[in-house]
Amino acid sequence: MKSTNTKYMSMIAIAAIIAFPAAAATTGSIAISGSVPAIIELAVTSEAVAQNLPLTQTVSDLRVATVVERSNKKAGYTVVLESSNAKARGSSSPTLRSAETNDELPYSVKYDGADARFTGGAAIVSDVSAKTVADGVSKAVTVSFNGADYFLDESSYGDTLTFTIIAK
Repeated sequence: MKSTNTKYMSMIAIAAIIAFPAAAATTGSIAISGSVPAIIELAVTSEAVAQNLPLTQTVSDLRVATVVERSNKKAGYTVVLESSNAKARGSSSPTLRSAETNDELPYSVKYDGADARFTGGAAIVSDVSAKTVADGVSKAVTVSFNGADYFLDESSYGDTLTFTIIAK
């Protein structure tokens, strides 16, 4: 019986060695990571008056929209404003134009209180070298025109202002 007990004991010892490694690790590590996608966006909200401008009056800095710029690009971004009427003419002056009679009323635009200087129908209105705050940055869009000095044709007048944000 001694020999059977020794066999069993030997088998148990071998099983224990196989089941439990002799040297267990005392530390361990994992790599964790993640990424944040680029955010480069703007939201344009027009005011009601933008669709019913008082074209026979002289207007100064009438708020027609608010633009919220939002970007997490560390290098910053640029916002470009285009006037469809000025772009069609390759002009530095935007106009409210009648499609029926081709009569026009020149106007100017301010973005966040600064004059938009158009060249070929487009103007850089924001040139930022950093990211925005998480909620973005709100900018007022205002227009001015001297409708009292123009005797415009009876018609509807309009222009389209397009804002584009571009990452640097």
